[in-house]
Amino acid sequence: MANSKPDQPHKITKREFLEAFAVVGGVSGVISALNGWDMGIASAAEAPPNLMGNPNGTKVLILGAGLAGMTSAYELGLRGYNCQIIEARAFAGGRCQSSRAGFKTTTVDGETRTCDFDEGQYFNHGPWRLPSFHHAVFHYIRKFGVPMEAMIQENDLGYLQFDKAGGPLAGRRVRKREIKADMRGYTSELLAKLTDQGALDEQLTNRDREKLTDYLIREGFLDANDLSYKGTIHRGQSEFNPMGTSIASKAIALKEILQSGLGNTFQGVTTIDHPATMFQPVGGMDQIARGFERAVGDAITFNAEVQELRQDENGVSITYRNNVTGEVSVQKADYCITTLPLGILSKLQTDLSDRCKEAMDAPRKMTVGKLSLQMNRRFWEEDDQIYGGSSTRGIPGHTVIYPSYGFCGKKGIVQSAYTFGRAAVVHGELSMAQKIKQAVNRSEPIHPGQFRKHYDGKAFSIDWHLTRYSEAGWSAWSPADRQKHMSILREPQGRVYFAGDHVSGLPGWQVGAIESAWAQIEKLHARSMKG
Repeated sequence: MANSKPDQPHKITKREFLEAFAVVGGVSGVISALNGWDMGIASAAEAPPNLMGNPNGTKVLILGAGLAGMTSAYELGLRGYNCQIIEARAFAGGRCQSSRAGFKTTTVDGETRTCDFDEGQYFNHGPWRLPSFHHAVFHYIRKFGVPMEAMIQENDLGYLQFDKAGGPLAGRRVRKREIKADMRGYTSELLAKLTDQGALDEQLTNRDREKLTDYLIREGFLDANDLSYKGTIHRGQSEFNPMGTSIASKAIALKEILQSGLGNTFQGVTTIDHPATMFQPVGGMDQIARGFERAVGDAITFNAEVQELRQDENGVSITYRNNVTGEVSVQKADYCITTLPLGILSKLQTDLSDRCKEAMDAPRKMTVGKLSLQMNRRFWEEDDQIYGGSSTRGIPGHTVIYPSYGFCGKKGIVQSAYTFGRAAVVHGELSMAQKIKQAVNRSEPIHPGQFRKHYDGKAFSIDWHLTRYSEAGWSAWSPADRQKHMSILREPQGRVYFAGDHVSGLPGWQVGAIESAWAQIEKLHARSMKG
């Protein structure tokens, strides 16, 4: 460069580096680079790899019709590959499902659960939210024409009601915005007064102190005369005076907020992976899976439970059983892409190496459960002006999550349990009646007199670790195991390739499933073109 000094190297941006890396390493290379930087939050690529060359009908067997499997079949099919998906369930999408009238799921013990919600009502019991920067998912949303709408992740009108909070706030129901406004107000006051008293003179210039003080006055709604926080109308209004002017509700004392611990339930800035506004398909998250299924449906063999996976130098052989007729079949192909959960695959008869089997057994199978209740009146909207978002009592596994669709309608589906770890194990051991009773009892204090009154007897629950052909919500990798084993699963094991969110940098997210498929089809195609 003309203006560069000869003794100083030219600095490139991270984006420029990744673009250059993509030229050499492709999609899989970029994903590997981001994972190495622990940057697996957003999409590593915005479009599938550009696969050049004619595969001349090379056959690929794909195990599992989840998003990773259908992505693989769709993209390879466009390039002329002969793809067949073998799916054990009677439907496509894997965990990308929505509970709606007639939907059925089966437990590992063989119990079939059928959803009986009213027509038009649904619950996303698998993936349920999409941040805008999951570009790989939005690539197919646009391609398949899936209508989208906003999903309200955070809503300051939601309630906090913690029985175990310390001090006077124990058991008291407060709006999230009350705690947020007061906590920000008091902390802004403390910092503003310290600044005014010269505590930051060594760090700040006079002009800097003025700018900081101005910011704190606006951020904390402070009195500009004495820099004190006296409450604000923006925390909520308690009444209107005869002139029609609203009066701010009384601020909670800082000492009481600190005693309660409620000030630690929020952050000033939402985390990057859970922004306040996210997105969801109109009509349910399963609409994304339906878009894929319309594109590759003819290639899917349903009710086909894989029994064996074998390979040699000439190709792969998959043995599967028809779950309806019991008939056993064998299919052969040049390559195999398996998207089966690692815990499922590790129990099958395969000739994968011991090192590969060790890697498949390494991640922890995440125990996850959900429960939703159908209400015959949207009391959270009509009585409390809550449209989307959530309320919580601080009970592990219990959060009241309000629907972000059907606003101002008559009925609605409220999620009242989202359990992880030990809480999910305990939740999964309850009967459906016990789960419903627990959910109603825990939710009632947030909306006194409403949950019991308006629950109309229809509910749906799923425990992913107890669900046939899943047996986990997702794979949870420890940093040490990820470093030791992930590279094995990201490279072909003979003619077998692994795809799915469990081999991505974003386990549990749909974008991880899609991007893992992009990376693997790129590798498979490069190998296929070499003959």
